[in-house]
Amino acid sequence: MSLIIRPAEDADRPRLFELFEDAFRAPADPDEWAWKYDRNPNRAPSAVAVRDGRIVGFYGGFGTRYRGAAGDRPGVSASDVMTERAARTLGRRALFATLVDGFCRLCTEAGMPFGFGFPNERHRLAGERVIGYRPVEPAAQWARALPFEGPRRLRRRFLKARDAEPFGRAHDSLAESLHARAGWRTDRSARTLAWRFGLRPKVPYRTLQLVDLAGRSRAYAVWRLVGARALLVDVQTRGETAGELADLLAEVAPRLAGTGAECLELRAPSHSRLAAAARELGFSPIPTDTHLEVRPFDPAFDLEVAGRGFDYRFSDHEIF
Repeated sequence: MSLIIRPAEDADRPRLFELFEDAFRAPADPDEWAWKYDRNPNRAPSAVAVRDGRIVGFYGGFGTRYRGAAGDRPGVSASDVMTERAARTLGRRALFATLVDGFCRLCTEAGMPFGFGFPNERHRLAGERVIGYRPVEPAAQWARALPFEGPRRLRRRFLKARDAEPFGRAHDSLAESLHARAGWRTDRSARTLAWRFGLRPKVPYRTLQLVDLAGRSRAYAVWRLVGARALLVDVQTRGETAGELADLLAEVAPRLAGTGAECLELRAPSHSRLAAAARELGFSPIPTDTHLEVRPFDPAFDLEVAGRGFDYRFSDHEIF
């Protein structure tokens, strides 16, 4: 029985939906799939495993770009990893390991230096053993009880709060500032954010931008409700100071009144300036079963430095 690993194609979609339902015992959402793989402005390869002409495995690549002072590189995180249940009896470990190797080869050919993911403890251990993931840190998470009040001083700072402001030209200068920072982060261009938070089907995000007198965005927050939790899916400020974050959250908190949210949560690296600012504002660390892991594609790339300097948020994980 032959096993071939090749790039996924549009014509594979019906079979991939069958495979999804077989693997996860739930139907795939065609709209979510199209948003994730077809409309994403940053594309990445996905791999399929074909045994005797039948697709028996899929390793999806959720595309992004890594942006930072050191450069602008294509990036990816894994999504919708699945193998056919019947094929697992033929050697699941061999099938999965071969699929992973093929996916990594495609990413290397696409010029991606590394991939990243946020597995739970069980999947982390399996990923390090089979996929070659390397641990960076437990994903740091911070929470503050609601309601709370902060200083409402936008007028004094000549800023305006704009709800549902489209990510367009007003955001460009802030994006340039974010992309020029040390370390790496996923793409925050206006085009990517407009797709990420404005076009995802069936998932309502709320956005707020603080805009100066020249019409330039100085900070933004994106949140969604998950039960009694308000997740700050993304939060960015130009200088990452406690004062700037306080201005932003002072506008976010009143907008959560009446929603049933009992706490506000954000995710940021444990030693980041944003985490330090959050602690100053009364956020406390909370335990999670999620880890930041990276997987090398380019052996010449300094993955240890990249992993330590990876500036993540909930938005890098919460679609999965």
